Amino acid sequence: MAGESAPSTSHLLSLDSPVQFALGVGPKRAEAFRALGVETCGDLLDFFPRDYAQSQGHVPVQQLQSGQLAGVQGEIIQTRAVRRRPSRFEALLEDASGRCVLTWFNQMFMAEKLVPGVRVRASGKVTFFNGRAQMLQPRIEWLHDDSAVDQSPELIPVYPAGGDLSSRVIGSIIEKNIPLLLPHIHEWIAGDLLASRRLISRRKAYELIHRPGAWKFVQTARHSLAFHEFLLHQLAVGMKRHHQQQLESAQALRTDDVVDKRIRALLPFTLTAAQERVITQLRHDLAARHPMNRLVQGDVGSGKTVVALYAMLSAVAAGAQAALLAPTEVLAQQHLFSLEQFLAGSRVKIALLTAAISDAARRKTLAGIQDGSIGLVVGTHAILTDAVQFQNIAMLVVDEQHKFGVQQRAVIRGRYAAVHTLVMTATPIPRTLAMAVFGDLDVSTIDELPPGRQPIATRAVPAGRRAEVYAYLLKQVQAGRQGYVVLPAIDENAAELRGATRTYNELKEGELANYRVGLLHGRIDAPLRREVMEQFRAGKLDVLVSTSIIEVGVDVPNATVMIIEHAERFGLAQLHQLRGRVGRGSHKSACILLFENDPPEPPPRLAAMIKYSSGFDIAQEDLKIRGMGEIVGERQSGRPDMRFPDLLLDPFLLPAAREVARAIIKADPHVIAPENGELRRELSARFKEALTLADVG
Repeated sequence: MAGESAPSTSHLLSLDSPVQFALGVGPKRAEAFRALGVETCGDLLDFFPRDYAQSQGHVPVQQLQSGQLAGVQGEIIQTRAVRRRPSRFEALLEDASGRCVLTWFNQMFMAEKLVPGVRVRASGKVTFFNGRAQMLQPRIEWLHDDSAVDQSPELIPVYPAGGDLSSRVIGSIIEKNIPLLLPHIHEWIAGDLLASRRLISRRKAYELIHRPGAWKFVQTARHSLAFHEFLLHQLAVGMKRHHQQQLESAQALRTDDVVDKRIRALLPFTLTAAQERVITQLRHDLAARHPMNRLVQGDVGSGKTVVALYAMLSAVAAGAQAALLAPTEVLAQQHLFSLEQFLAGSRVKIALLTAAISDAARRKTLAGIQDGSIGLVVGTHAILTDAVQFQNIAMLVVDEQHKFGVQQRAVIRGRYAAVHTLVMTATPIPRTLAMAVFGDLDVSTIDELPPGRQPIATRAVPAGRRAEVYAYLLKQVQAGRQGYVVLPAIDENAAELRGATRTYNELKEGELANYRVGLLHGRIDAPLRREVMEQFRAGKLDVLVSTSIIEVGVDVPNATVMIIEHAERFGLAQLHQLRGRVGRGSHKSACILLFENDPPEPPPRLAAMIKYSSGFDIAQEDLKIRGMGEIVGERQSGRPDMRFPDLLLDPFLLPAAREVARAIIKADPHVIAPENGELRRELSARFKEALTLADVG
């Protein structure tokens, strides 16, 4: 049976020790490790393999082949230390069939442990030099004298390399330090709870992820470590949620049938079943004396704004104020336009507050907010400034909160913690992922489009056929329809991207010379942007050439064509949002994705756009194409918050972690009981005392 060589007990390490002091590292390698994000010995243990190579198992030396991943077993019969730079240590291993040279560079400490007479198993990649087999930087296991020859294949960890650190060197260093570091791994929860879920302890999982032996142990280790990570995350957001519900008070809003009837009288259509379901959930939340904290997710055009209006009018009906916060001025203006249509004839006073409004308008709006005469405010981050003093705000709606900056989200949390909050997103995600990204929010889903919405025909067309695409646009304009042309840049650039300015000029002087074309991008002054949008909305412009500034917040029912230039440069979610700008009226609509000809076939994200129309399907495909790490994100410093994002969609792990976290919080709301001491220490270290991890986006 394979044994382990115990490093010198005088070499004391902890997980907080700088990586420089790990065996086999030193100052120079520590710099290379820091470039890989490894600062401490704990980070070294957390530096998981990106993959595993399947060795051939035990192979007699005589049968070794160049390039083969294999293991050899035998006796060390000779060693040699070469101390000139680069220093190297060589050992000659012999089995019954022949001899193999084992070589380590810059690891002279091996001379103390690898001496003639010891029996070892060496694993690594085989090369040949002067006709003799050799392995560079092999992984070593010391064998007892009575060890049986292990013929089974072996998994060799493959680590992300960088700088002077190859995967083999990193693996060798981790292998030497595992026995020193594993005893410092603390267990967070009882073993019987893990066993009931077929999981293993953190200490055993760390050992197996670096020394798996077989694929089944890799999976067990990954699932167990992921469960612990998800549990920590769910505890953090669960504690925050408990604090909101138990310790923060909010104004209970009147949501009886009288108020309900008054609000519905303002709506010129019947709500969908999905909207009705979400409104029922809102009414229940708003009647409570603790702050509502709910996410409403739904596809483009599913009617989230109407649900938000219902929540805001519930506050106004109670004599309080409400605010709708949008990430861009274009979106804020669109919301204002939509809400004014619904509120026409009502006594509710609504106002716009953005950085671009005139000083006189700002002073008037700020005064109305402060004295309470303005019941509903629509705006951008300007609402978050200290100059804005609500008389009695009871409802805050935040649209696409992930588009706000970190500091702006912190202001929202700080200033409006005791206010009922509704977050909207048109980028729907699967339920289990929502538990992680929106863990401290109740999640409502509008999974139904209003009747009459037209399907949008989507095509991906090579850029060489651009003339055909614009001929189609001209035909639609001649029929009285409107269209969008979206580009990834304002001007031409080194990446040879077509710019909005050039395309605008070309269309005005070419295909659309006899029609009205508008230009919209972020460098145009805000008053002119508003004027251009109003002209397009009113039908005074036939085509709008724009950057992705119109991704959200533009609703023009007569627009039937969306042309996206360099579509391969846009993200899948962004493409879906842009597509949602058309198909809002009774006419057939099309979204045309122009892409560069190399490769001639549409890239995967464009193929997904053609295949799927549902935002939920698009989101699922987006996860497959670009991975979930970008969605979940990383902590601002230190190790990533989620080290196994691919397991977030596992139907068992995250729900199980949430179940355990809720049980812990129910019994110990502040996680301060002695048996939860290790959990509390890790929570404090990882998320500090604020425990504000579950920030949207």
